[in-house]
Amino acid sequence: MTDSDLQQLFLTLSAGRTPGKEDFNASRMFSLLEDPFSVWCSFHAPKEEAVPEANRYENLKIRTDRNTRDEWIKQQFPDVIFITGETETERFKNTLRTMATGANAIANCVLWNLQKNIYGSVNLLVRDETAPSAFGPYHYRLFQFKRAHDLKEHYALQVSLLNLILGTIQQYTPQATRVFLKGHHVDVPYLDHRPRLERELSFWRAIRDGQAKPEAHKPPKAASAPWRVYANKVVAQSKDLLMLPGLNTEMRQCLKINGIFTTDDVARAGLAKLQEILEEPHATQSYYNAQAYLHHKPIWREKGYFPPADKAHNLYFDFEATETFTKENTSFVYLIGIWDKEENKYVSFVAKTPQEELQIFEQFYDYIQDFSNTVLYHWTEYEVKKMKKLAAAHPQTAAHLNALCGICCDLKVLVNKSFYLPAPSFSLKAAAPAFGFRWRQDDCGAMDSMVYFTQWLKTGNNDLLQKVLMYNEDDCKAMLDLEDKLKAADVLEHPL
Repeated sequence: MTDSDLQQLFLTLSAGRTPGKEDFNASRMFSLLEDPFSVWCSFHAPKEEAVPEANRYENLKIRTDRNTRDEWIKQQFPDVIFITGETETERFKNTLRTMATGANAIANCVLWNLQKNIYGSVNLLVRDETAPSAFGPYHYRLFQFKRAHDLKEHYALQVSLLNLILGTIQQYTPQATRVFLKGHHVDVPYLDHRPRLERELSFWRAIRDGQAKPEAHKPPKAASAPWRVYANKVVAQSKDLLMLPGLNTEMRQCLKINGIFTTDDVARAGLAKLQEILEEPHATQSYYNAQAYLHHKPIWREKGYFPPADKAHNLYFDFEATETFTKENTSFVYLIGIWDKEENKYVSFVAKTPQEELQIFEQFYDYIQDFSNTVLYHWTEYEVKKMKKLAAAHPQTAAHLNALCGICCDLKVLVNKSFYLPAPSFSLKAAAPAFGFRWRQDDCGAMDSMVYFTQWLKTGNNDLLQKVLMYNEDDCKAMLDLEDKLKAADVLEHPL
């Protein structure tokens, strides 16, 4: 292929421009499938409503994955050519030039077909001589790397889209793409996914052109950043049916078909009407949750579970654990935080390595002065399941871990059994803010804290550790704050 041919190919595939808002990046396939409302927001929401939120966890994972992937590629293909360029246009041109040279392997490629409004990045192209292409007596196959054990639906569609673009570029579409997962790889047949791919691209165009408006998710994560804050606000202010726990998409659609569009509509429809539309317990639950919103008060669901009986020592605790980023590292609980109600203080135990994990559980055990008169409050079953798993793996500490489990009380279970709340779910991040609690940091969530902890280990910067401790402390205090607010609340009787 001559330089003139390459230039013409570039002009055709670029359509005389660079990728823009009107084009679909294959990397956004996950958003299209799992969070289409954020895609809608990117086209139609007021620009000033976007609130950037750094995803430190994803950024760390991407950097770690890239380093691991590039090392593997170099080992398997010593003559690999890594595409570089100061701009995406330059990288695309360099990708085409390198394909035309017949290189054995090409990494970090850029593929465009802006005539069809599609483009994306490829981890690796590998030369295959079983069929010719526009470049010569060979073509390229696409290899993509994913940090997962199983092939997810959006992975399959993403690589199929990239394969579609590759086929247009080289005038030969490989029958399958190869996806490398944790410990194994799978080949994704292109024709098997082509119909679904076409439907999803059509859906994206409908969103872009204002012909479709997908439903948001349930707050406090109604959409992903930078549209999370905006989506949460829109859903709450419109009193969307998403604000009701336990209703799936089909149930909400049934209500809308019957002229019920908001939580106020649900509250005013009456229980009998709702029971004609929804099966139990969803009719009753939706009615009383809507009443809780209408009156701005919790409603008794069933008495006898709340408030929990105070003991001499009431401790509210929460774990933070690491993620497994590479084959060399392991997941472990690195922080046990406690809010001591009687002492009115926060206590923390920190493990720097997996080898120190059991040590902080021993410190946790030693903190309990009187097991017969102490209760450990937590939110969800995660903490107890974690301790039971550790007990099974470490018989030498099983007695102490099981003793800790024996005095645990899942506060979420008690609240869920006792109340209908003016909250979209019974997650702590939804229930506590419904009664006025606020986390002190906007830039530190569960995944962020994991990144801050990792950076603290590398740098020794104690400000990073303090951010993790503050986040964990707020998680612990949120449980007590919600408990106190519910104790003091003017709870409405059930039935109304």
